[in-house]
Amino acid sequence: MLNIKKNISLASYTTFKIGGLAKLFTEVKNKKEIIEALNYAKKNNLKYFILAGGSNILISDGGFNGLVIKLQATRLPDGQASYKLSGYARSGKARQHEKIKAGAGVNLSEVVSKSAETGLSGLEWAAGIPGTVGGAVRGNAGAFGYSMANVVENIEILNTDSLKTEIYNLEKCKFEYRTSAFKQNQNIIILSVTLKLKKDNVEKIQQRVENIISKRKEKQPRFPSAGSFFKNPIIKDEEIIKRFESDTGLKMKDDKIPAGWLIEEADLRGKKIGGAQVNEKHGNFIINTGNATAEDVIMLASIIKQKIRSVFNVQLMEEAQMVGF
Repeated sequence: MLNIKKNISLASYTTFKIGGLAKLFTEVKNKKEIIEALNYAKKNNLKYFILAGGSNILISDGGFNGLVIKLQATRLPDGQASYKLSGYARSGKARQHEKIKAGAGVNLSEVVSKSAETGLSGLEWAAGIPGTVGGAVRGNAGAFGYSMANVVENIEILNTDSLKTEIYNLEKCKFEYRTSAFKQNQNIIILSVTLKLKKDNVEKIQQRVENIISKRKEKQPRFPSAGSFFKNPIIKDEEIIKRFESDTGLKMKDDKIPAGWLIEEADLRGKKIGGAQVNEKHGNFIINTGNATAEDVIMLASIIKQKIRSVFNVQLMEEAQMVGF
């Protein structure tokens, strides 16, 4: 039986620590409860929003006028534990695990740790990324030249219209830069994710994980944020490209230049509106210095976009999802 709560503050459920009240709020731990919550919303003519790890989103100060369905990381849709390893058996050898299946509400950091400790390589780049595995798939999270599209084998989803489950293969996921079929279609809820990884030495994997975490700590803010706020834009201007490559010693990848570099070059480090501020270490983080409102963030983001258009003639697009606006 669902426990429906009223007027619950959403700020504590997000990494930004910003957001107003949910008119109604419930936590679910399996497919049966998700369907029950969806039916409740439909029966009462309510808008609903699926909330997982709370990263990469900005919730309005007015909150959400509907039902927020918070996914918990307890069990897989088939009733098994949050993780399941699978693979194949070679003649005369022990079974070789190459896949890990995780419930959508499991923290991505836990999946990284689980894969590392079992000698499965391929997720090291995701070390230190906040949020859930389902959220990472939805936004095709990525770093250091890799993304979820590189490791996903299939996704178990729930169609909110038919309330039936389906398996999406890699092609059907329609992964692109920071988006997917799941982000484009609000009628799809990710239930579980099967990742195809590679066997490797546990110590080597864990060392790579530690190296990635160390690199993140150099630039990630100590204040609450939504993660990278803007998508890296495609740049065709040769002068900007030359300037970037000369300044950083790096080559442009996939026709994109880091939004953080553009923001820093536009002299926006430390720019502040109310409690929202551009991070000093990495320009693509907008941080909550303690009392930021969603309005502060929106105003600061608008100033950033205007300045980047003025200086570089480049239009930045938000990576963070806006909820309740």
